Amino acid sequence: MKRRTFLVSSAASLGLVAVGAGAWVYEDRQVFIPHLLHCLVGDFEMDERDQRQFVDAMAAHYGSEKLAALMGLYKIRQETGLGSAYTNVRVDKFERRLLTDFMVSTDFLRKQGQASPKVAFLGYRLPCSNPYARFELPV
Repeated sequence: MKRRTFLVSSAASLGLVAVGAGAWVYEDRQVFIPHLLHCLVGDFEMDERDQRQFVDAMAAHYGSEKLAALMGLYKIRQETGLGSAYTNVRVDKFERRLLTDFMVSTDFLRKQGQASPKVAFLGYRLPCSNPYARFELPV
């Protein structure tokens, strides 16, 4: 095999691997994030409209490209176990932020005692998002 043929076939092979890996890592955020939340939180129900609003608000806050990159890193780590100190910190931080944003943006904590609560999206990063806040004045 000639050197030029070898280089061209190697470049083509690497290109196909990169495209295949990119397709494997990519997943729609409207599917990935609710699935991840069910894994982290447990069983709950949420209307499709509320779910879409939550995911879109999160994507708008963090940026679509950053969110896609974090989802890709998360999927690579979960499926292959590969990661470095740099990527593991980012993936763990993404997981904690997702969970925190879900808890303070929905009424999940108010329905803790229910077996499979129907959760509603209240708003993303509200001024006072403490689910235990009381706004009534004592009489």
